[in-house]
Amino acid sequence: MFDYLIVGAGFAGSVIAERLANQAGKTVLIIDTRNHIGGNAYDHYDNHGILVHKYGPHIFHTNSRQVFEYLSQFTEWRPYEHRVLASV
Repeated sequence: MFDYLIVGAGFAGSVIAERLANQAGKTVLIIDTRNHIGGNAYDHYDNHGILVHKYGPHIFHTNSRQVFEYLSQFTEWRPYEHRVLASV
């Protein structure tokens, strides 16, 4: 038996499961229709070593140092500067 059942392994489900397990000491089962965590932000390396964004690229942005430091425990960041070119 588990203390909690989390439906969905995207950002929200993964974070709440991790917090319940590590902060509250609860047992957690996560279920998802996909065989990976991260929801639509999931990426993986293909057989040629190329990083593939399975569901399209996702740009993560936060002004919160606390959020950035928390997520940095679980991922490596790639520098990216988003620039928009527009004309009116």
